[in-house]
Amino acid sequence: MGLGDRLKGLREQAQQAVGEHRDQIQDAVHGLGEVANKRTHGKYADKISKFDAKATEAVVKFGGESGEEGTDTVAGSADGSVQTPTPAPAPRGEPPAFDE
Repeated sequence: MGLGDRLKGLREQAQQAVGEHRDQIQDAVHGLGEVANKRTHGKYADKISKFDAKATEAVVKFGGESGEEGTDTVAGSADGSVQTPTPAPAPRGEPPAFDE
């Protein structure tokens, strides 16, 4: 088995793990966004929201519905509605410092 075959196997395992734990990953990202929003007193709420949407989209694309690569689905919310993520602008400058 060559290196390419091993890497392909690892990618498939990662996709399967992301597919199986998609809800947990999305909940963790959303929770981190809420914490960041609270610590910044809502100053970066729009950027945090855009990151949350992009992270959700990435998890869905990588994990897919059944662990397949390149699935063009979007994440659903807890109430069953479909959320269409909006594209985020490219980051510029240094990230903001968090006040404790």
